[in-house]
Amino acid sequence: MMNNSYETIIIGAGIAGLACGHCLQKHDKDFLIISKDIGGRILTSEDGTANYGAFFVCSDYDNVLPFVTIQKRIRLRDFCFHENHKTYILYEPKLVAYLHQFMKIKQLLYRFRNALRAFRKTAQTTSQKKAIEADPFLHHLYMKNAADFVKEHSLLRGTDKYLSKALYSTTFSAVHEMNAFSFLQYLLPLITPIFTFTFEKTTMTSSFQQNIVLDSASDIHYANNQYKIKTNTSTYYSKNLVLATEISWSSSFAGIKEINMPISTHMLHVRGSPRRIIARKSYQLFCHPSMVQSIADLGDGTYLFYYKDRQPPLETYFTNPRVIAHHFWDPAGRINGHILIESSRGNHMYLIGDYNIVGLEEAYITGLYAADQIINTS
Repeated sequence: MMNNSYETIIIGAGIAGLACGHCLQKHDKDFLIISKDIGGRILTSEDGTANYGAFFVCSDYDNVLPFVTIQKRIRLRDFCFHENHKTYILYEPKLVAYLHQFMKIKQLLYRFRNALRAFRKTAQTTSQKKAIEADPFLHHLYMKNAADFVKEHSLLRGTDKYLSKALYSTTFSAVHEMNAFSFLQYLLPLITPIFTFTFEKTTMTSSFQQNIVLDSASDIHYANNQYKIKTNTSTYYSKNLVLATEISWSSSFAGIKEINMPISTHMLHVRGSPRRIIARKSYQLFCHPSMVQSIADLGDGTYLFYYKDRQPPLETYFTNPRVIAHHFWDPAGRINGHILIESSRGNHMYLIGDYNIVGLEEAYITGLYAADQIINTS
């Protein structure tokens, strides 16, 4: 064995890479994580008080919850919907006209949630691709366009009035751009409690902090049954390689030709006094093709303001706004498409993360899958 040689090297320390490392550590496996940062798209403000990336967790995130501190519950009554310069809330008399459709979508969501929870257990030891393909219900949803799903189940009016805005504010996508799997996945807060949270990075990494190197990988080469990984400052070698980076970077090394479409968003952390248009509720939901995607009141006089390509005038929504921070996610994820990518790439290479399904729990489980394969083949 040469210097800088490890049984496993994980490139990327987002939630998937950290999950893989945490599992390997519990089984006393030799590994190294190489990453430019810790947390990936779980990005927080400089003072640690605001989540800029992942904003909420669901109550059934069984694998993620031990590493977060639950804060405030987000309730349906906290939402304000925006359409053509008009606003309305969920619990208004007009909702009566949509109650039948709400009952129908809730029935679909309960069935989907049961299937998703079973899928999560399977995906810890089976790749996401194979686990979805093995479930006819989930596979059908993944391959079906959400707009067609809405028409098939006669949900068009309720989707246009309410659901499309909830989806646009969380996926930054229009319904016609999504698959039906993501459509239902991002509507689960209708039946599953969700909470703001703080990611406990130290709790997650305390047992393997010494196994993390803050550096950026620049090249990967496989020869003589081992990987040679070049970074900005060094060269490392390993038998197993886990790629836990954004798929557009890792696809060339993993031999992937097709990937799902990316979504992107800008975020501003704004301090200001809310104007009447956003003062009614804590969470403002907009719909395609609005340039504004969502606005969240953090309760401390500051707001998270998400928008598409061009920044709308902040003065429309705030008095004397001041931008504290700006971040551009490109991509923020890959919600849209029907391409399922296999995690196991051969030659002890594993691809993990949110390239098939976006979400903290789903990404975490891909890390568990890669660790399981390494543990059981070493």
